[in-house]
Amino acid sequence: MKLKKLAFAGLLVLVCGTAFAEPGHSCDKGKFDKTNWQEHRLEHFEKHQEKLHTILQLTSVQENAWKNYQAQIKPQDKTEHPDVAELSKLNTLQRLDKMEAWDKERDTRQAERAKAVRTFYAQLNDAQKKAFDENAFPQHEGPHHGGPRHEK
Repeated sequence: MKLKKLAFAGLLVLVCGTAFAEPGHSCDKGKFDKTNWQEHRLEHFEKHQEKLHTILQLTSVQENAWKNYQAQIKPQDKTEHPDVAELSKLNTLQRLDKMEAWDKERDTRQAERAKAVRTFYAQLNDAQKKAFDENAFPQHEGPHHGGPRHEK
């Protein structure tokens, strides 16, 4: 009799757990899709820039600065990461050289983007600067993006 009750309790737990599971949530949910991540990244960027453009309420004089800014900060194809298979064929010093070259390229791109932001920012009035400060670089909430964490 106890075995039947135990089996029934186990079955009940299994059924209840399945009933409360959210549809579509499987082990693959949120899995990184390598095939179209650049497209997703660019789409996200463009949507954010459209929203920012609306928020800033630029004058016709500022539109040219906006276009230049957009051209300079648009994400490039992410080909900057060294190929792991290629790196594994190199000795340590050659790998260091490749990584240092990669770092210099990344730093150069970042400096160009920073210059573009500074140039565009200088074209904004005080209210637009405040709106830009609040919206240009969104802060992602949550434990993995520097946002608030759960209290223990």
